[in-house]
Amino acid sequence: MKRIISATLILLFTFTTTVSAHTGLTISSPADGEYITEDVYEIVLEFNSKIESTSTVKVFDESKEEIIISNTQVSDNVITGGFMSPLDNGAYTVEWKIIGADGHPIQGTYSFMVSQDELEEPVVTEENQETSDVPKEESIEEPVEQSIEDSSKIASNDVLVLILVILFTIAGGFFGWILGRWQK
Repeated sequence: MKRIISATLILLFTFTTTVSAHTGLTISSPADGEYITEDVYEIVLEFNSKIESTSTVKVFDESKEEIIISNTQVSDNVITGGFMSPLDNGAYTVEWKIIGADGHPIQGTYSFMVSQDELEEPVVTEENQETSDVPKEESIEEPVEQSIEDSSKIASNDVLVLILVILFTIAGGFFGWILGRWQK
């Protein structure tokens, strides 16, 4: 019985380190929960390891209708999807599905909001035109790094590890039973 418990503990601790090596989303633009007041022409998702070229990203509006992404590109650990026109005001949900470097399919979702009501240009009068000859500073918004808790971390790999532990436990018990009967 001690052998079975020892074998189970060894297997359990051996497979624990491999489970935490899944690919995860590290940076997204727009970011999760971001409130955007500019035109959004593309979505960029960056992961912590290389992803397969079959990875996908979909964007849905408030009415759950999919927004058409005109071109999706996967390069190493980044997936980029461009829209045919800027997104309208509203809430959007991003769904991504990737196959990570370890070969496991991983998926996740997050949402962001677009509201361009504040961007309406003020009416330009002749007095304002004279003062508006000063060049405007452009601000470049960099993507904000975020950590997104992936709800799919309990993936098929965890189930596989659990099944293997159970099978090894059963096999160890069976061999222990046979050895016990053989020694009698």
